Amino acid sequence: MNKYVDKILLTICSKLQLPEYLYKLADERYHTIATIIESDSVFKNVELNMYAHGSFRLKTTVKPLNGEDYDLDFVVEISAETAGKMTPVELYDHIFRILSTDGIHNKMIEKKSRCIRINYANDFHMDIMPGKQINVISREIIVPDKELKNWYHHSNPIRYAEWFEEQAKTHIISEIQQMRKVQCSAEPIEEREIVTRLEPLRRAVQLIKRYRDIYCDEHETVPVRSIIICTLMGHITSTYSDTLQIIQDFCSYVNQCILESGQTPFVVKNPVVDETLSEKWEEDIQNYRDFVSMIDSLKQDVAKLRTLTINSDMNALMKKMFGETVTNEAIMEYAKKMNENRSEGVLSVDSAGRLNTKGVGASVRKNTFYGE
Repeated sequence: MNKYVDKILLTICSKLQLPEYLYKLADERYHTIATIIESDSVFKNVELNMYAHGSFRLKTTVKPLNGEDYDLDFVVEISAETAGKMTPVELYDHIFRILSTDGIHNKMIEKKSRCIRINYANDFHMDIMPGKQINVISREIIVPDKELKNWYHHSNPIRYAEWFEEQAKTHIISEIQQMRKVQCSAEPIEEREIVTRLEPLRRAVQLIKRYRDIYCDEHETVPVRSIIICTLMGHITSTYSDTLQIIQDFCSYVNQCILESGQTPFVVKNPVVDETLSEKWEEDIQNYRDFVSMIDSLKQDVAKLRTLTINSDMNALMKKMFGETVTNEAIMEYAKKMNENRSEGVLSVDSAGRLNTKGVGASVRKNTFYGE
């Protein structure tokens, strides 16, 4: 594993993802919205539930290209009993009426297909979609069709997020157990250790999504849905401490799916509800071919990145893969950290010439610029 590349990649992710203060702000705002909706007379004695889904819930957000705001998705779920008396468009219209006259969101709100968007200037926008509860135990819901005429599309955002986390943890636990067998150690597996190893998995999802956005923008193709990337990622096993290896293993798994499906698109199913996530591939074969081409390009770039040994060459390729601005920011942050470590006298170089802060090898002398 190239430590330099991995550090730059993880720093790129920190630049791409929704900052922690915005996570907290979004959490506060959606709870405020839920309270406003529930306080309306129409929903008196009616059970409503509002919650996040998608990248916000999975913590795999990626800032859109061209300086656009983060897109955060939420569901306003109405109980099955009440929904039986309320059509999707009625629920949609009530939510819009309430938020457009509440004195807070009046000028921020706009109607979109199947959802209501609230634009928070220079931060993010929230897309709120109506949902109908099917089963309170399983948490399965139905969301409307594009015309808001019928409750149509089955979904389960809460269980899906739990599945993704559980799949990742299961693979990580297996890896740790295997490692412990080799070490002949019976140490218990700590939750902290699992969470630490889970983060590179999330970051790999972010990097693949970012690569997809850049690739599709350059080739003018329609990006594959993020939930397809997350679902495929949930099925792989990998070395979860190495972000680049995770991406390489992801490409290998997807290529195996492509190979086994022959000339027809392979099917990606939602693991927690009866839903075909890859439906668009059946409707538009070119969209599937574009996805296959993107995966092939990603595989080649990752393979090339693993062979490079000069930092400037690695930097150039990472800029191509993930964007020049964010990669430059990550490189500058890494250089600044190395300079700080050098100044503090904690930077060392091992026998292979690799810099580290663990005291392995000879210490790197402070640079005083006075010939001392």
